[in-house]
Amino acid sequence: MTVRLELKPEIEASLNAQAAARGMPLDEYLQNTIEDLARGHAAPRASLQEFRAALDTLAEMGKHLRHVPSAAFSRESIYQDHN
Repeated sequence: MTVRLELKPEIEASLNAQAAARGMPLDEYLQNTIEDLARGHAAPRASLQEFRAALDTLAEMGKHLRHVPSAAFSRESIYQDHN
């Protein structure tokens, strides 16, 4: 089946950028995206309010973690037992 779409320039640019980020041509990206939508594989979009609530929840969870100094994540400290 062939479908012709008239896209606003900013939408076309956004879709082209998304396709390029995945290393594929626009038509292949659109084909994959539409097939995922038809199969119900597309992730539901969260509203801004839901997104902020999720971030607040993550921030709250992090308050109970103990502080680890950034030096603990240096290459030297991670590989200190390796030659």
